Amino acid sequence: MIGIDSNILVRLFIEDDREQAEAVVELFAKNGPRSIRVSQVVMAETVWALRRSYGRDKTSVVAALLLLFGREELVFEGRSTLLAALERYQRGNADFADYLIAASNIDAGAVPTFTFDRKASTQPGFARLPTRTN
Repeated sequence: MIGIDSNILVRLFIEDDREQAEAVVELFAKNGPRSIRVSQVVMAETVWALRRSYGRDKTSVVAALLLLFGREELVFEGRSTLLAALERYQRGNADFADYLIAASNIDAGAVPTFTFDRKASTQPGFARLPTRTN
């Protein structure tokens, strides 16, 4: 098994460097089923890059992630946690990384996840940590 970084996944969807995109396709083609590990951090970075660096909308990012989950070469760290985070991200208004943090904490029995993030704090599994001024 091999591991990959987020920029490898991004190249599957963003063809801003043809040579790199071709190298990724070749890498996937020469590896068999369940031979490429994708960490939760890589998934969070991939979403961030697609949204912030490449300006993709949430709908297209969700579609991209669903395509990744269908690839037989890929093994996802905490697949069920990632899918729970993706489901919440699709419906909610916080960032994917926030939902991933909450889903990971829920899996560990750590509920709620306290935050100062106004968007995240309104979502299931989160609570806003009060300060003296709020």
